Amino acid sequence: MNTTLTQNLGIVSLLLRLSIGSLFLATAVMKLQGGIGGTIAYYQSTFAESMLPGFLVTFHASIIMILEFVLGIWLLTGFKLKWAWIASALTLITLAFGLIFVRQYPGVSDNFIYVLISGIGLILSSYDPWQLGKKTDS
Repeated sequence: MNTTLTQNLGIVSLLLRLSIGSLFLATAVMKLQGGIGGTIAYYQSTFAESMLPGFLVTFHASIIMILEFVLGIWLLTGFKLKWAWIASALTLITLAFGLIFVRQYPGVSDNFIYVLISGIGLILSSYDPWQLGKKTDS
């Protein structure tokens, strides 16, 4: 493949990683103020009238802040990047799925756009030379 095209695809991959990785970190940092307990309380009040089971809402709320920190750092480092993109997309799908039940359609739409970005990141990940642990051609 053309070297310039390969380099450009690598840059696009890096930009996608920086975008979604920083998004995960920012949302995790925003949850720090209330802590895990505050996040659980917020989720329980938001989903109180939904048909999602309470134990599922509580479980998701109790792990989401930590998961967002892990995913943000994982994407920013680029370690095992394909798996990071897959984990990110699956997490974003769970967030969108939950928002459907509380009729927060703008949030659903945003999350599915992020899933699309994660899919593009997955496709471009093999072009990204700025990954921890990536073997380079020497």
